[in-house]
Amino acid sequence: MRTKRNYPVSLAVIVAVFLSGGLFAMMGANVFGIGNKTGVESRAAESVPVVDVLPEATTLEDSFTQVVERVNPAVVQIQAENVPTDWNPDEPRTNPFENTPFGNFFRDFDFNVPQIPRRGLGSGVLIRPDGHILTNNHVIENMNELTVIAMDGTEYDARVIGADPVSDVAVIKIDAEALPFVGMGDSDHIKVGQWVMAFGSPIEASLSNTVTAGIISATGRIRVGNGISNDETASGPAPTYNFIQTDAAINPGNSGGPLVNLRGELVGINTAIITRTGGYQGIGFAIPVNTVRNVADQLISTGRVERGKLGVSYGPASEALVEALNLPQGAAVVGSVVTGSAAENAGIRPGDVIVSLNGKQLSDHQQLSLWIGAMKPGDYADVEVNREGDRKTFRIKLGGWENNGSPLAENENAPDAIGDRLMGELGIALSNVTPDMAREEGFEEETVEGVIVTDIDPTSYAAREANLRRGAIISEIDRKKIRNLKEFETVYENIEEGKAFIVRLRTPNGGAGITALRKPQAQEE
Repeated sequence: MRTKRNYPVSLAVIVAVFLSGGLFAMMGANVFGIGNKTGVESRAAESVPVVDVLPEATTLEDSFTQVVERVNPAVVQIQAENVPTDWNPDEPRTNPFENTPFGNFFRDFDFNVPQIPRRGLGSGVLIRPDGHILTNNHVIENMNELTVIAMDGTEYDARVIGADPVSDVAVIKIDAEALPFVGMGDSDHIKVGQWVMAFGSPIEASLSNTVTAGIISATGRIRVGNGISNDETASGPAPTYNFIQTDAAINPGNSGGPLVNLRGELVGINTAIITRTGGYQGIGFAIPVNTVRNVADQLISTGRVERGKLGVSYGPASEALVEALNLPQGAAVVGSVVTGSAAENAGIRPGDVIVSLNGKQLSDHQQLSLWIGAMKPGDYADVEVNREGDRKTFRIKLGGWENNGSPLAENENAPDAIGDRLMGELGIALSNVTPDMAREEGFEEETVEGVIVTDIDPTSYAAREANLRRGAIISEIDRKKIRNLKEFETVYENIEEGKAFIVRLRTPNGGAGITALRKPQAQEE
């Protein structure tokens, strides 16, 4: 524990506020015709009727102040530093290029210039009386000195208990007892329009324990970290976030601070904003407390987070496929399946369309990674798929990740297509796949069966609804395999006019994608 730190308040700010307040008072007096009277204060009091405060307003006001009194003592400021450990000002550094061809070039360079520590400011909230504090991973990541400052100014050194880059949640601890803390609510039962309050240290250290209020603007704001897509074939789980959106003011420095309801319960951890100015613009995001609780409990008990793994890469179903198979809008199309994974062992195939998990229908394909990630290795998941129009449910024992890795590289699921003379009907041109074309699309094989989309009308149904792109390789149409353009045209000719048909695509990693096209009705002469 350290001594209290006091932050000076600028006299200029106080004077400015006083003067502006005085100016407002004089203007108000003139507006109401009071300034031309003697004894302004007494006469003003006599001329303005007294209105009783509405009891509802008093009750709401009391609710806010009671929450502040209850929560603010548990809110802390976190000052983080990355202090270089390999530089000693008392030990002059030698030229590292000495006795190399570059030695003379760097001879006059000063290698004793100290490295400047990197500093960061964030917020946190005590969740246990023994000093456990919740914050964001990005507040403490790559920092080697953490200072926690309580509301009363007391400073503590802190250590990291565990951090999870995937959820952006971290737990740190200070050595103290009988501290105030905030209890956790249930983010599954929050509602849009509900009042919430955000706490933290926005912008600068002197603004610690700032409180703002607003409402929950939306829930289930799913965002994928760094623009990556869902690919369980990589080395770690995808950082996919299911945010609470709020208009309570959140600014840089608020990260890691609590978002609470009017019962004083933690409902989220403030973590991000959308802004074009660098500051608050009415759109802030918080990690739901149920996600935070799951991660924090694991970090405190083991220092790491375990997540279930299905073992597939996937993407959204195209509008054309949704229409053709009568799928829910959030359906997830399996692009590839990891060899030896839980999904492969259960019988999931590339091209399967996942429509629900444990009886809950997907409303957004990104929910799949969120729901699987909330489960643990060894848990059983009931995965319902649509396989070429037939519904099947697989009971799958989930695997786990060897490590919690970092953000994944983007995995693109291939689109759809059609042939050269069919440009007028389907809006696409096709050709046989040459070895050069196959190599250009990432295939290692010299011979790739199927046809490749060589051109596409961007205004066509194939481009807009079926999400086909140039370079897509089609291996099957109307549930019949095709090896070349001739076989494609033969199958296509036998498809009934006006009928929607399934198109299966090949990807270089052995996976598959599916979509749907519709053969147009013949035009009457």
